[in-house]
Amino acid sequence: MDMNYKLIDTQKIIDYINSSLEEIRVENITQNSGADKLRVYPALFELEQDGFIEVLEREELGAPMVVCRRRDS
Repeated sequence: MDMNYKLIDTQKIIDYINSSLEEIRVENITQNSGADKLRVYPALFELEQDGFIEVLEREELGAPMVVCRRRDS
């Protein structure tokens, strides 16, 4: 059986975001969610596009630095 690691890691990131009521630094997601580090930024991009998270602060080149769960999701 093939395992969808992208889906598994995205769920780990969602669970980590759901565990906090406050804003979360992306470096904390990378270190503490259990998701593969290389899948964090693509997953956050998809979660932002889906309206699950809001990016509160970005790096100069646009990568998210601080996120939070959208209040209405």
